[in-house]
Amino acid sequence: MRSRDLYLSMVGIDDTVLVKAYRYSEGKKVVKFHKRLSFVACICFALLATATAAAAIHHFWGRGMSGALKSSDVQQQTLTEQGQAIVYPELADYSSYQVTDQGITIAPDTVVADDKFAYVSFKVSGFSISDKEEPGVDVDYYLGDEKDSESSWVSGSSYFYDGIIIDDNGMGVYEDGSPLEQDGFIGHYLDENGDLEYVIQIQAVDGLNTIPGNTLHVEFSSLGIYPGKAEYEAQVKGNWSFELQLPTTSNAQTITVNKDVPESNFTITTIDISPVSITVNYKVNGKVEASEDGTGIPEFTGFVMKDGTRLPYVGNGGSSGFTDDTEEYAVCASCFDRVIDISEIKSLLLWPTDCGGVDKVEIEIQ
Repeated sequence: MRSRDLYLSMVGIDDTVLVKAYRYSEGKKVVKFHKRLSFVACICFALLATATAAAAIHHFWGRGMSGALKSSDVQQQTLTEQGQAIVYPELADYSSYQVTDQGITIAPDTVVADDKFAYVSFKVSGFSISDKEEPGVDVDYYLGDEKDSESSWVSGSSYFYDGIIIDDNGMGVYEDGSPLEQDGFIGHYLDENGDLEYVIQIQAVDGLNTIPGNTLHVEFSSLGIYPGKAEYEAQVKGNWSFELQLPTTSNAQTITVNKDVPESNFTITTIDISPVSITVNYKVNGKVEASEDGTGIPEFTGFVMKDGTRLPYVGNGGSSGFTDDTEEYAVCASCFDRVIDISEIKSLLLWPTDCGGVDKVEIEIQ
């Protein structure tokens, strides 16, 4: 069961506890060749765009990417025009990216990336499931051209998009805004054409690899289902392999903050932010109280916008850790569940520690 599935099933428990559980991810953890793992990181950056700049051209992302990264038509058009996103069905040679085996066709749909993170969605056609079945795959993915090298390692997660998104209050709803069905929170995996979309979210590993311009290899070897939320059951075996060049544009910027985090011994020195992820850089000013559940490092969770809108649960998984042996400096990296206009951000919302038992704090940054 995915962390989101568990989160959505726990009705009646305090919302703050549930959101903390859903957003939780371990720091300093590197995983190779993920199947159904909780996602590790994503950086949030500002989208500087105008409606007039992109109004003439429409670059619409696929259903899976639009669910993984909530975004307006203008935001989708702008990031695509700027080169931070690629919409594969628009490419003249799109047919060369489509791979068919055992009567099932898989093809990349949309890629969005920045300096450290990438979101990649695939359309899957010809694989049939019932309304109440949960689809799955056996998939490996890595960066670069040396599969067995440490430089190929990534942290991340992958899943079939189920039509469920997290709203501004951190609760699950269907993509059209309707409430979840109470009969087991049935996922809406199939689109109107009977196709599925598979989403991969990855984070580069500092010191080993980078995202911009790198090559992402994705290898699907089977498709199947999770019967009754049990262990994966392969139904169709085949070979669907892809070699995708990641965007070179990140739209990232660095903002100097130099403000203390209340109720902690940390100072935010700078943040590195893009429209889809954020890295918060800290100076440690005293003893850090770590626990079995966390590093003790403040954890990013959301924003307050200049118009007063509060987006408390934008963080969609991440990682945190110390950057030196003396533990004088630390970082918290997080991806977003939506595209963010950086110019409209007023403040960051953080948990003063990732160990739980605290209230969110607000730090104004611009």
